[in-house]
Amino acid sequence: MRHHFDFGSDLALVGGDLVRPASWDALRTETGGAFAIAHAPEELERAAEARPEIGARARAIDAWLVGENVRTLASYGVGAAVLEWWLVRIRPERRLLLADYAPKTLERLQELFPAIEIRRHDLLADPPLPADAHLFHRVDTELSDGQWHETLDGFAHETVLVVATEIATARRLASELLLRMRRRHLTRAGWLRTRDAFEALWRDTHDARPLLLHDLDGWALTPRRP
Repeated sequence: MRHHFDFGSDLALVGGDLVRPASWDALRTETGGAFAIAHAPEELERAAEARPEIGARARAIDAWLVGENVRTLASYGVGAAVLEWWLVRIRPERRLLLADYAPKTLERLQELFPAIEIRRHDLLADPPLPADAHLFHRVDTELSDGQWHETLDGFAHETVLVVATEIATARRLASELLLRMRRRHLTRAGWLRTRDAFEALWRDTHDARPLLLHDLDGWALTPRRP
């Protein structure tokens, strides 16, 4: 189902469709809300330490990475990079590649992580980065089903950890419809999916093991193709 979000006074910045580089850049760099990216490393540290639940999620992800002997991790669509800050803090010796497709966000990431490799990467156009595993943390709403299939076909030989933004229940889908009825000025913010809809995305390319990563559901995807 299409997902919509009420950005209130930030609607003029974001526009009617969030799933564009310019909209994400505006949200990250020109607002001060929950989606904003820090201006300096010290601000990012304060923001990360104020989100202990993301730290706990990062520890759960780190435990999976250790179990899979992942020495180089590529993280896509990192945005505000709070999770990635925690991953660096937990295990600084692991090599981390940070990827996004919004140009101003990439510039800010360079300032926040001067010692880490930052890459511009579009999941719909670019091949996988050279890494032992690939983290898709809360990027699920960005892609339609067709775009997901296209992306996973490109990652068909790769190990991928998908961390879902949320799994839609019947109640959640009903609340989305109610929001559309009550509010006129909403921004299209991607897609909501049920568990079955998620698992259908990688059925042709990967075997999947469901995981609970502290507060969010995820799947560890391993290639089916030799």
